[in-house]
Amino acid sequence: MRDLPLRCDVNEALCLSRPNINGRALPQIVEAIYDSIADVDRWQSTLESICKLAIGRLAMLAVVDTSSNSARFSTSCGDPALLEPLQRDYACEVPFFKALPKMDIDVPFTVDSVYALQGPDARQNWIESRIVREWVEPNRLDDFFWVALMKQPTRTGTLMVVTDKDRPQISARDIDLISTLAPHVRRAVTIGDLFEAERRKADIFRSIIEGLDHPVLIVADDMQIIFANPAAEALLAQNTSVSSVRGQLSFTYANANTAIGRAVQLGTRNEFALGPSGINIPLARAMAPAVAHVMPLARRDISTRMSQRAAAAIFIAAAGAAPVPALEAIAALFGLTAAEKRVAGHVAAGLTRREIAAASGVSDGTVKSQLATIFDKTATGDQRELALLMRELTPPLHAI
Repeated sequence: MRDLPLRCDVNEALCLSRPNINGRALPQIVEAIYDSIADVDRWQSTLESICKLAIGRLAMLAVVDTSSNSARFSTSCGDPALLEPLQRDYACEVPFFKALPKMDIDVPFTVDSVYALQGPDARQNWIESRIVREWVEPNRLDDFFWVALMKQPTRTGTLMVVTDKDRPQISARDIDLISTLAPHVRRAVTIGDLFEAERRKADIFRSIIEGLDHPVLIVADDMQIIFANPAAEALLAQNTSVSSVRGQLSFTYANANTAIGRAVQLGTRNEFALGPSGINIPLARAMAPAVAHVMPLARRDISTRMSQRAAAAIFIAAAGAAPVPALEAIAALFGLTAAEKRVAGHVAAGLTRREIAAASGVSDGTVKSQLATIFDKTATGDQRELALLMRELTPPLHAI
């Protein structure tokens, strides 16, 4: 297996062999990702498109119940002669899964970057393992894109695309490409996981959401409520965190109300641009709040949308025991990317722009550009205002 550093130049062969990423390829894949939420059978072809885009040999997408060590959802693509031995004989021998708790959400990791997480012996242990000797090397496999999509006390979700020795070295541009898709896949598997308990009982979108224990609301682009399942009706009747004012959905926590409305609007105009916005939005300033996920519907089939006016489905997961770190909550409220979230964390820690650049291993100009985007998203003017806002929004130890 190659032990190569990440580089920014893009091999010409890579550009020639990849689908046209400047045209409709990426938006079409994003549409397919969202279509796969209600129609799970579409995941196979969607994953194949992601694998092709990444110039991978095989790909796997899974949500695992960690309490029972069983898959709640799993799909894969690639040569069965490669996949079957992996799943049958070697899956439990992959040492990289121990790195998952340290991986940032939505950030693609390569073999080298996972080595860095696991310590100085990781590379040698991997090279000397049975899976490398019997499966990786004979099949000329080499590297991977591995993305953490879900890290909860009882759930983990990951996307992995495995590459071979004939593929040009993974570049920074490749990492950025998969980073662009990652939040869309994360939203799809997060909402799909809420469906899973009912998926075997019904295959129609409305039937599924009516049977969910989780509140689900279908709204127009102006937040007018088109449909609410029984759990959502009960939540609206409580008139606490969520309410209906003349048929328009409203959230008590102002920051959540703004974030959800923004995600609905953005998903209606351009679901590809939705990115990390609208996932895990906290509905209260609390350590373990209820959270909302926004699924764009404007481009979905009418049988899925339930109405011509339907712009989005809002799924609400009840408050639980798992705390939501302050930085994760703030990133969800303002739609910060993984890189922007790291920079915001450094600002909260009191680092200067030059110190942030040094800590991140990037130029001062890059940090300046990232900060400008963060200031725009959070409506702050400088690092001091951003730090104050983050302290103001940091959840307290108990719900308020």
